[in-house]
Amino acid sequence: MYKLMSSLNMPKKPASKDWHRADIIAAVRKTGTNLNQLSLKHGLGIGVLRNCLNHPYPKYERLIAEHLHTTPQIIWPSRYHTDGTPRSGRGERGLGRYKRKYKINPTSANVNVNQ
Repeated sequence: MYKLMSSLNMPKKPASKDWHRADIIAAVRKTGTNLNQLSLKHGLGIGVLRNCLNHPYPKYERLIAEHLHTTPQIIWPSRYHTDGTPRSGRGERGLGRYKRKYKINPTSANVNVNQ
């Protein structure tokens, strides 16, 4: 019981400082347009820019940020390193989605299992 109680008093993880999706939508609307019109203006499909509200897409995040006269690092700081380069989701976690299970020996056609 004591261990359970002590774990409840642990400090929380710092909150993400990313803009809320509603704030991004409102900021774009204040400029007299919306994300769908902005997508079409750049020759994209109608809902393409809306996708980066939930998932990282550095190219499209840059389009929204430029429209709002800011940088993607300001809007989505959790998606970028301090030097401004985008974080790679899989690489940052250390395990890739398609982790290679077999190592192919170039001198022979034998397949060796990684140890």
